[in-house]
Amino acid sequence: MKFQVVIRLKDSQLVLYDKQHSSIKDIADTLGMKYQQVADISCGRVVPKFISTTFPFQPIININKISPENNIS
Repeated sequence: MKFQVVIRLKDSQLVLYDKQHSSIKDIADTLGMKYQQVADISCGRVVPKFISTTFPFQPIININKISPENNIS
């Protein structure tokens, strides 16, 4: 299974990061986050708590599973 990771700034269409990863662990290693943080974000369980709601440039992190038929390697 692959995952599409898109990170953009809040209230902006500016995409800071847009790549495919082969695993949650790969995403965590690349972004310097804990595995559980990435897993929670990917399933929509939590909004990252390390992001301050008052900071104007906070990132929005979207992690979506890519079905095999839509996989672009």
